[in-house]
Amino acid sequence: MIRPGPDLMTSITRVPELDSASVKVPLPAAEQQVALQGSLSQLQDGKKSLASMPLRRRIELLEQCVEGIAGAAHDWVDAACVAKGIPAGSRCRAEEVLGGPTAAMRQLQLYLRTMREIERTGSPAAPKIVRHPDGKRVGVRVMPCAGLYDWLAFINFSATTWMQPGIAAADVLRLQAPVYRDLGQTGLSVVLGAGNVAGIPATDMLSKLCLDNRAVLLKMNPVNEYLAPFFERAFAPLIENNLLRVITGDAHLASAAIMDPRVDDVHITGSDKTHAAIVWGQSAEERERRQRAGQPLLTKTINSELGNVTPWIVVPGAYSSMQLQAQVENIVTSLTNNAAFNCIATRVIVTWKQWPERERFLQRIESELSRIPQRKAYYPGAFERYERFVGQSVAESQKLLRSSGKSLTSATGSKSRGDGSLLFVAGTEARDDAIPWTIVRNVNPQEPALLLKEESFVNVCAEVPIDATSPEDFLIKAAAFANEKLWGTLAASITLPSDFRRRATGRDCLRHVIDELNYGIVGLNHWSGIAFALMSIPWGGAPGATLSNPQSGTGWVHNSLMLTGIQKTVLDGPLVVLPKPVWVPSHQRPESVAWALFDVFKAPNYWNANRLTFAAIRGALARSP
Repeated sequence: MIRPGPDLMTSITRVPELDSASVKVPLPAAEQQVALQGSLSQLQDGKKSLASMPLRRRIELLEQCVEGIAGAAHDWVDAACVAKGIPAGSRCRAEEVLGGPTAAMRQLQLYLRTMREIERTGSPAAPKIVRHPDGKRVGVRVMPCAGLYDWLAFINFSATTWMQPGIAAADVLRLQAPVYRDLGQTGLSVVLGAGNVAGIPATDMLSKLCLDNRAVLLKMNPVNEYLAPFFERAFAPLIENNLLRVITGDAHLASAAIMDPRVDDVHITGSDKTHAAIVWGQSAEERERRQRAGQPLLTKTINSELGNVTPWIVVPGAYSSMQLQAQVENIVTSLTNNAAFNCIATRVIVTWKQWPERERFLQRIESELSRIPQRKAYYPGAFERYERFVGQSVAESQKLLRSSGKSLTSATGSKSRGDGSLLFVAGTEARDDAIPWTIVRNVNPQEPALLLKEESFVNVCAEVPIDATSPEDFLIKAAAFANEKLWGTLAASITLPSDFRRRATGRDCLRHVIDELNYGIVGLNHWSGIAFALMSIPWGGAPGATLSNPQSGTGWVHNSLMLTGIQKTVLDGPLVVLPKPVWVPSHQRPESVAWALFDVFKAPNYWNANRLTFAAIRGALARSP
């Protein structure tokens, strides 16, 4: 299905199980190719008009998109919930509010703030510069963000983007927003949208438009192509001005779009395997031949975000019961959000083998998982991937749950395995299309386990205990393990007790580890996935990737301060967040809080901030049923 413009669209007014939506009749393959040519021609016109479009006009179009997103938001969320099997009234609906229209709205408003400042003064507002303790490097405080009530919505959170060595404070200002020095340099990009999180295709598109000065052909993933009509509503001003087209179709259509000579560059959020097929060819033989010869199939620039085997390192220490429970809930969030179909879902929990609290900590995680209903495994291939990574079928794991004889409010099962690991499964409301929450405990860090070498993209997580002589020794060894044994460079999280950070040896150790971790984002006490939704934080893999070894990808998206020369970002937050954060599964009223946050980003004012406060307090006081 393809949408080249109003004159070439055929519409019907029904999505299965969602009568309020509007979709378009899929075109036959030959007609798709004809329509693709029309779309690219119209985007060529948009590319040319972009070269002479005043900044004021760009701002006006994006301001109209604020209303467009608001108008499409509820239908957008409803459609995503239907597709993912999330029933009405489920607390999981909040995930779709936060990861869909709320993320897109926040990104749009942050870009508008930067662009208005450029219009007013000729450059973005001077960012707050932070100096590294070594005196040789500088960073930029990218969060909290002014004007969006971050001080209220994200209490005691902060994020610092560290620049690459050799970039001084004056260079940061000089290198900001490079495309805005010559808006006549435009281009046409193909964005291959992700199929899992509803906001990713929209935010990747906005990144290309606002950061790179590109007209965009957005190719939807077949998994969530049902979102295309809502994106067309939300971003109608961009479509009307030939700056955006949204297409759906198969891989052949995507290939035709990418290889068209009118297309200047490509962005993909997906898997490393898809990236390899695009860059080096479809067959293994072709890829190997081209890599040996240094002759990629794709000679255009390609930026990418390709996932990660995401670690969460738990540093031992003196945690209070409340702190320990809050960190458990943060980790469980990262395991269960979006049914674990996230490139940033925690795939490896790294613990200190000698930690006296290790067993109790893992039991708390398992207890939380036992009370969380299983989710529809909506992403294709999930059952097959589960069996490949776990070594047994989903049916066998569900049988293990049933044999445990647990109550309706919690369900767990476990069994020892021949390699010394322990398989743990959990989750209530088992069903044929769901997969239980799964942890493989006591995985040997010295063994080349598949769970460590490749992203499973299914709800299974390894727990890896590390031998060490002290908490500092553990953290150094855990970071080395993540760098050397785990695939990917996107993000990592670390839980740190307060006493560790109070000690001079602990602070020095932490600074060293943050410097050494080869990841684009490091989260302290919180899931690094939160950095994605904040939008001010540059999102991408660590620098150094190549076409032949892309790891978690190349380039940065989001990045509302339009920084260049980025090394990594550190997101820091408290061990305990009060009131309870909206993203944790145990929150009793998350959807109302999520919509209140959406309203704050749509119209940042005291009225909406007060409504958010009231919703958050009500949610914190609500009792579980």
